[in-house]
Amino acid sequence: MAATATSGASQTIRGVKNTVEEKLKFVTSESEGIEPIMSFDDMCLKEELLRGIYNHGFEKPSAIQQRAIRPIIERRDVIAQAQSGTGKT
Repeated sequence: MAATATSGASQTIRGVKNTVEEKLKFVTSESEGIEPIMSFDDMCLKEELLRGIYNHGFEKPSAIQQRAIRPIIERRDVIAQAQSGTGKT
C-alpha cells in the first residue's frame, strides 16, 4: 500500500516538473553546440548508467539535463542554473 502512495506522489511530482519545464526559458553565452538531447539513449552514456536511470523510473532527461550532460561529457566548462528539483545532481 505504501508503494502505491509513493508511486502516485512521484507521478504527481513529475507531472508538475514537466509543466514547469515547458515554461522555462534558456539563455546561453554560446548559441552553437548547446542543442537539447531529448533522450538518455542519445547521450552516449554507458549501458550500466542507462540501466540505472531507467530502473529508477526516469523516462526522459529534464530540460537542464538535455542541455548540460553532453558538454560535461565533452569535458567542457559548464555553469548551469536551474530551479531546485530539476535534476542537476
